[in-house]
Amino acid sequence: MDSSCTPTGSCSEILHENEKNPQIAVFCSSLIPGLGQVYNGETLKGFVFLFGTLLGLFLILIPGLIMWIYSMYDAHITAGKMNEGTLEFRPLHPAYIVLFVVVAVFLIIAVLVAITLIIISIMLSQLSPPGNADFLQMLKMSGQFP
Repeated sequence: MDSSCTPTGSCSEILHENEKNPQIAVFCSSLIPGLGQVYNGETLKGFVFLFGTLLGLFLILIPGLIMWIYSMYDAHITAGKMNEGTLEFRPLHPAYIVLFVVVAVFLIIAVLVAITLIIISIMLSQLSPPGNADFLQMLKMSGQFP
């Protein structure tokens, strides 16, 4: 990043065309884990962070949150290293971002549906008489199902 000053004395930082904005990378990863990595041009790494975070959130909450926070940190550090030249610059591919967001939304909905079904099945198993966890048999006994 370069600082440029106008004759009136106002100075601003300018991003060159081949630089990444670390704040945008962090913001993207805070919205969807791994999106900051896709912004940085590391699509495969973005999918790893997405799957890891969703798996961690699904199984146990804390590992998923740790993975999500680490994805934000990694996106920031990677963008900075690309700007410094210590990492190879990778261009932003808008099609990859769109694909990533579509897959992420699908996976997030799938995980939420799975969690909802698990919760419903646990609640229904608590409603059945002792020793009878078969939902279909419970409906037959209540007379609501032939």
